[in-house]
Amino acid sequence: MRSDLKRVYCTLSSTEKFSAIDEVIGKCTVFDELDDKEKFIKAVHRREKIQSTGIGHGVAIAHGKLSHLEHCHIALGYSEDGIVFDENYPEPVSLVFVIASSLSRQAEYIHAVSNILSWVHDESFRNDLKTGARSKQVKAFFDMLKKQEFSPRPIR
Repeated sequence: MRSDLKRVYCTLSSTEKFSAIDEVIGKCTVFDELDDKEKFIKAVHRREKIQSTGIGHGVAIAHGKLSHLEHCHIALGYSEDGIVFDENYPEPVSLVFVIASSLSRQAEYIHAVSNILSWVHDESFRNDLKTGARSKQVKAFFDMLKKQEFSPRPIR
């Protein structure tokens, strides 16, 4: 089990997507063990410039690839006011996930993203995350995030 003492969640004050991404990376200590945080930030920005990672329903999953990572590093930032991630899709993003993954461990990255999507696909769960509800589902999700061990959302 990975250490659950790392910070994997933050509240965002940024109102622009690149600043928000940088804020998640800077505030969440799960990224502190990256060999080169600046290189990672550039990789995430580069990816975001190719195509927005806003996926709808107020969620974005920004990501960047680095070589020599042993596992994915994932954190979540929350914006109360929301951030426009793509001017073609102006729905504000409130939940900003940032993922550092390895160039050589694509299957682990896909597994983590798939499992995160299984959670945030549910509207009531997203609302619980946004409002700070202390439901069993939210607790289970944050436990999973702290452990950096991603599993699909349990079916009720």
